[in-house]
Amino acid sequence: MPTHRSDPDTVAAPTVRGADGRSSLVLYATSFLLTSALGVVFVFLEDLQTDRGLQDWQIGVIAGTGFGAALVTQLLLSPLADRGVKVPLALLALASGVIGPLGFAYGSSLGVVAFSRGLSGVGLGLFMLLSRKALIGTDTAGGGAKLGILLSTAVAGFIAGPLIGALFEPLGFAAPFIAVSVAIALAGIPATVTILRAEIAVGSVDYGTMGELLRRPRMQAALAVQIIVMSYVGLFDSVVDRHLTGLGASTAATAWAIVVVGAPMLVLPRVAGNLAERFGTNRVVIPATIGLVPVMLGYSVAGSVAAFMIVGFLHGTGESFANIGSQVLVLEVTGAERAAVGTGLLDASGYLAAAIVAGASPPVYGSSGRGLFIFALVGGVLLALVAFQRLRVAPTLEMDRAFATRITAGSESSIF
Repeated sequence: MPTHRSDPDTVAAPTVRGADGRSSLVLYATSFLLTSALGVVFVFLEDLQTDRGLQDWQIGVIAGTGFGAALVTQLLLSPLADRGVKVPLALLALASGVIGPLGFAYGSSLGVVAFSRGLSGVGLGLFMLLSRKALIGTDTAGGGAKLGILLSTAVAGFIAGPLIGALFEPLGFAAPFIAVSVAIALAGIPATVTILRAEIAVGSVDYGTMGELLRRPRMQAALAVQIIVMSYVGLFDSVVDRHLTGLGASTAATAWAIVVVGAPMLVLPRVAGNLAERFGTNRVVIPATIGLVPVMLGYSVAGSVAAFMIVGFLHGTGESFANIGSQVLVLEVTGAERAAVGTGLLDASGYLAAAIVAGASPPVYGSSGRGLFIFALVGGVLLALVAFQRLRVAPTLEMDRAFATRITAGSESSIF
């Protein structure tokens, strides 16, 4: 396993380009199944609240715990992935992914259900971290397209989850969770083997590397965009089932609405990755963010399930480009050697935002209704302005490296 020097001015590009072909298929399949487990949870939140008499804040805790657990996992364990530690991380990802849905199926208390949701978050967050590292290998070239496919399969799983729930619902509440748990085990074992066999770039990475990356303007821009994306996901995850129910949607209609919202993300992330690498990340990130932010206004005025689907389709389109654009921004800064730490920070910021928004949204929606979407719109506008200002400070990777050099030399102010 090769080891390459890591410093602010180095973007690793040796010879191996990571898992590809058949070896990558099990990674994509497992990401599909892990997110389908979350999708099953999503469509049953309203039923869970009604059947078990849970309060709005308790639903918020359940919705937010998965994001919070993934956040902690990314921050604590991503440096280990860049240092080449794979066996314990891969086994933890697999075990968490399998056990999480089962606990949700049979848990009868808030603590058990929230803990199980957290296990699913750990499994998904850690698996995605390791999968990105394995797919990138030792060369970031072509990484945008691979990350796009990984995101597409994850989204496909999420929107398939409600359909799985609707399909297995006649067999009982636990049935869809058991089905996805068994499927995760069957696909996750060969996926774990693929991760363990993948040749990856390894560097001398520690927690101090996170601080250095956080001072990079283009990294800051990527974080701001990802926070917008995941804040909207957190809101969507925690209240849209309730919102659609209020619009008269059945469980099946809610499932199909989610399919429409996620449909663009089945195709466009790979396109976004290719475009970002070919024409420059700014030309993808900036228009995508401008298009994504206003969808919350659309949700606030959509008065029918059909109108909701139209707005949601635009949401999925904007998120496809904004999400992958922010990931490619990070890869430009980190290279292959520090990809786990960089993408881990990106995910962690997004998961933190999603956890906060998912936890706060149900009670806010309960008191202000559609006003929740206006609050999200205002937050999105402010974060977009931050991202654009950071890209203006360092519009190219070379300027970003110069910024890092000036920080190291103690002359940060000269870059402004």
